[in-house]
Amino acid sequence: MPKRNKKRRRVSKLKANDYGIHLLVGVKGPRAWKVTIYRDGRTFNRLFSFSRYGGRDPARQAADACRDQLLLAHLPKLSRDIRQRIIATNTSGYPGVHYRCYTGIAYWVARTTLRNGSSVTKSFRVEHYGYERAKELAIRERERQLDGIGDYRSFKVVEGERRLMQLLVENPALEIAGA
Repeated sequence: MPKRNKKRRRVSKLKANDYGIHLLVGVKGPRAWKVTIYRDGRTFNRLFSFSRYGGRDPARQAADACRDQLLLAHLPKLSRDIRQRIIATNTSGYPGVHYRCYTGIAYWVARTTLRNGSSVTKSFRVEHYGYERAKELAIRERERQLDGIGDYRSFKVVEGERRLMQLLVENPALEIAGA
């Protein structure tokens, strides 16, 4: 039985310049850079082999240029648009608003998750406001919460947002579609 290699593979922190770019390693060692960007359920893949581009550095430069072009052409959705999506379990008809009944006390609740992962929640008792009025207040509160978080592009990883900001600082004349 062959012995396992006990060496640990080092994983370096991802830098903004590495967003969406990965090194492909074959049996004989590194062989290409791969650009992968995911947007709206679609995957954009491009491969930049060392042999085709004349070495590791020229292939990386081509991969960087391709990644930047894809990043600008396919921006992530605005956070507000994502938060307005109604999920399958929603029963109120309004995203972020739901009806709760704890130990016989009924509430309409407005809830918004913030960018840092914490959430803002406000509830309205049906007993105090009445069913329809409590629901209406929860809907209004949800709108107020969304106005408070602002509009920003929702990246899954911070490095993508950093790279987009770098591109905008380096090229102030860039026009962003859908901004």
